[in-house]
Amino acid sequence: MTGNDAVISVLFTELDALGVQEFCIAAGARNAPLIAALLARTQASQVCHFFEERCAAFFALGRVMSTRKPVAVITTSGTAVGELLPAVMEAHYQALPLVLITADRPSRYRGSGAPQAVEQVGIFGDYVGREIGLEASEDGRFQMRDSYTRQSAPIHFNICLDEGIGSGSLETNQDHAALCIPVGDATDLDRHNWREFWEAEGELLVVAAGLHPEDLPVAREFLLRLKAPVIAEATSNLTGDPALSHLLLRGGEKALAASSATRVLRLGSVPSWRWWRDLENRDDVRVLSVSRAPFRGLARSHNVAVVPWEMIEGFGRARPELVEGLRIADSKTERAIALPTALLDAHPNSETAWVREVSRIIPANATVFLGNSLPIREWNLAADAPKPGTVFFANRGANGIDGLVSTWLGLAAEADEAWLIVGDLSALYDLSAPWILPQLKKAKRRIVIINNGGGKIFSRVGWLRDLDDDARRMIENRHDINFEHWARMWGMDYRLFTDQSQLNDDDSGCAVWEIRPDETQTEAFWAAWR
Repeated sequence: MTGNDAVISVLFTELDALGVQEFCIAAGARNAPLIAALLARTQASQVCHFFEERCAAFFALGRVMSTRKPVAVITTSGTAVGELLPAVMEAHYQALPLVLITADRPSRYRGSGAPQAVEQVGIFGDYVGREIGLEASEDGRFQMRDSYTRQSAPIHFNICLDEGIGSGSLETNQDHAALCIPVGDATDLDRHNWREFWEAEGELLVVAAGLHPEDLPVAREFLLRLKAPVIAEATSNLTGDPALSHLLLRGGEKALAASSATRVLRLGSVPSWRWWRDLENRDDVRVLSVSRAPFRGLARSHNVAVVPWEMIEGFGRARPELVEGLRIADSKTERAIALPTALLDAHPNSETAWVREVSRIIPANATVFLGNSLPIREWNLAADAPKPGTVFFANRGANGIDGLVSTWLGLAAEADEAWLIVGDLSALYDLSAPWILPQLKKAKRRIVIINNGGGKIFSRVGWLRDLDDDARRMIENRHDINFEHWARMWGMDYRLFTDQSQLNDDDSGCAVWEIRPDETQTEAFWAAWR
């Protein structure tokens, strides 16, 4: 067995222990031995290949979001490794087990400036929970460097390979102790924060976002026992639940601003509402987050804590005293918030009205991915109640717009019908994403691009409204680009919509829908809604 064979054999042992069964490959000369070995032992259906690393990483991230299982992305050496960083950052803040396998030149090349000999060790810094280095030593044995910081985070394997394919003899090393990700129970600090929140006085409000469909049964039981009012984003996947309709409040930011709650319970990921950010300056509001990610979601630490998701399982049965006598928020004010139905009818070609219209034609059992940041806020405000079986996702870890098309394609790779609602700049960020389409199963896919000619989310940010026009033009990156040729380049159908009367869904296969909202109507809608 050659040195490369030994290293790759150990790597496969570790990947088997982690349960990795899907691979996204961006091939090069340095990782060719690994790819050859992988293809010899892995079913073709478990491997997708890409010509560049960034899309590969975000596609893999989408697969992890969907399956909740680790998925590996494999790169060659050099700057290829750096292309993974945006997806790694997103996976870090979503606490998702994205597995990074980066081929490297032997360690003797480090610091030499030789071709493709960059400093790959530690390149992802705090954004990975574990980094494992593998290299063959002169005596034919492998060397392993393992640094571990936390669970529920990306993992980086950096494997040093010599030139040459190797012998191809890659039996799993059964004598090697496999790595595993420990699953921790709630700590004493978690239990203390949990008790402190429930024992505190004050009216209670629940906000929910970013819940995986598999978490809904637990969330539903918890909320029904709690009986507190809930303001939920679409990505909570709670908004269409008939069992919770008597608890769910509409009105978004206005309903939140009207709430007198001094205790806020967050379920899932960090929400997109501006109101959440303003809690930074509300030390009087106690915030407890129940999440699979270990982040508070706020910079302040006073009266803010996060506990693991498992804390709500069996709530009210194992600890009925935590439910009895709770003072919940008075929901009369929140329920009185009028939805902007009349405003949307009066401005039918505004951005927000377009979002409502798109929501009406998405059928049951579709997978919907909402892009950051304006599409998700407009959906939360204006969309009709989702049809049964529709599920929603978004990249709300780092709140960025990078890699959204690739993430959606990975997330919905197995879906029969999938919709992406995204802004124009987000689409421009990810123009090479459709490369993967020929490798995916045939399905109905819609990329809905709300093209308002720039990053108009910045016009909604209060402290940016007073900038002069030149500064706003630069910040918004205004443009007159259309997406027809992009769609044709990748073999997708294309339709342009400028009036709601044109909207119908007669297409099959994969199509790009470019929506051009009326800027005057959009501004008038937001001016009236404020």
